[in-house]
Amino acid sequence: MHAAKSSSPSTDSFAALAAKANLHPDGKTPAALFEAAATTARSVAAECLPLGLAVVMHLYPLCAMRCVPIAWWTTANLRRVKLLRAIDSRALILANAGSERAAGAHSPVRVSRSPDGVLVNGTFEYMSLANVADIALFSAPLDGSESSVFCAADLRHPSVRIGPNRFGGSMRLSDTCSVHFHDHRVPTDRCIEIPNASALQCMAHYQRSWFHLLLGEAYLARIEALHRERGLPRVPEYIASLNELAFLQKYSLCLLNEASSPGTVDSLARVTAAMKLRISWHAQACAVALRGVDDVSASELGYLRLQPTSDERILQSLSVAPQDPRAHSWEARVTATSPARVP
Repeated sequence: MHAAKSSSPSTDSFAALAAKANLHPDGKTPAALFEAAATTARSVAAECLPLGLAVVMHLYPLCAMRCVPIAWWTTANLRRVKLLRAIDSRALILANAGSERAAGAHSPVRVSRSPDGVLVNGTFEYMSLANVADIALFSAPLDGSESSVFCAADLRHPSVRIGPNRFGGSMRLSDTCSVHFHDHRVPTDRCIEIPNASALQCMAHYQRSWFHLLLGEAYLARIEALHRERGLPRVPEYIASLNELAFLQKYSLCLLNEASSPGTVDSLARVTAAMKLRISWHAQACAVALRGVDDVSASELGYLRLQPTSDERILQSLSVAPQDPRAHSWEARVTATSPARVP
């Protein structure tokens, strides 16, 4: 285990990519930012899905940080502006920690106050870009308080230990490892206190929506490329579903531009979760069609089911209990998750 960046296929590939891809997009509106980020994700994923997923793991927390509504006069916004300025000027790479993949499988990461910030202790079992990223973003409970703290932690420090890669084969390019913090100091200007569970949930829903949107773009770009390259049949159901996804995306971008209230964020999370489920079906269908033709691509597409936001969590957010028999039917999921009203 190590704290410094290692030389590996993931770090070498990402370094080469960073020299030519737009990894720090910006936009006047959240929808414009999404399109700029999605263009990068699509172009990379169409050629190499694992590397495209790695790009998404950097882009979605960056986009969420740029756009999450924070009053401009607050301390939190001043700290955000300062952090974004450092990220853009130094071309820093971000990773989002706190995967729900291993929820309940280990002691939670906790933070405690220190004279000049907070100290972080604990392990995130799954974090993509572990050896590539410069900064890890996460929230964790604050000891002795009902609050949580959002942290931007420097990953290149002796108090951080990075474990072996969690995946094999070409999916190693996502650089997903465990990351352990031992008395790791995060300075005051890299921390934002989140006062209650409701605010934390709203923030998590907003960030998860960006993840679903950009993850979906990466998978759809690769699926489309494989359809062309392998001559897979474009059945009417596939074409119809793509049209529906385009419609849902248009609606989600409207919500993204208006996400200034918890109610809007909740609606956004539901729509993007529905999109993720539909794209998951596309990925699994494409994987089935590729078995025996392109086993590597088939295996990579199967990883959509294992992304940090599990299907069980999505179903709960959509008020469809995982044990509900309908949860085993994709068609039933789509029916249950279709928005009741789309402008």
